[in-house]
Amino acid sequence: MDIKLHEQHKLHDDNGGYSLIELVIVLAITAIIMGTVFYSIILVFSANAKSCANNIQRSIGDCKVTTMGRADAYMVLFRDNEGNVYTQMHITKSDGTVTDEEPQKVGTSKVDVGYTPKNGTETALLPGDSIEIRFDRSNGGFKADAGGRLYEEIYVRGGSKDFRITMTELTGKSRVVAQ
Repeated sequence: MDIKLHEQHKLHDDNGGYSLIELVIVLAITAIIMGTVFYSIILVFSANAKSCANNIQRSIGDCKVTTMGRADAYMVLFRDNEGNVYTQMHITKSDGTVTDEEPQKVGTSKVDVGYTPKNGTETALLPGDSIEIRFDRSNGGFKADAGGRLYEEIYVRGGSKDFRITMTELTGKSRVVAQ
């Protein structure tokens, strides 16, 4: 009987829990999974910012083509009360009638958007804010908006990425540059 009791006690003593190697392996696997998830989230937000910057740049180009072709037009870049970013073109025809195109959603509330006016400081585009981008029909260059402001660049940030839409006043060209 003493031998059975001794074997049970010995069996109970062998169950000492996890070894240090097992614990290190579990921690390493957890760290790899967490790193992958974190990196994926950053990539998703960075992709949102890149898409938003490209959409804004495309809208600027469309507005320039419309201004140079059919009629006077200007583009409004705005953030709605939910924080989503939109562009909307306003077209003034030769008879003086104004047509407001349907707003185009170009970004979500997950991206930061702002602008830098000529000789001004960088300003965030907050919910309810808007800016106008206008073109000179005679040469295609950018011209001042109704408030006399001319914009040098628009920024879009998301995740770990920062995109700048640089706008050349004299030519009316815009391009997206990753920072």
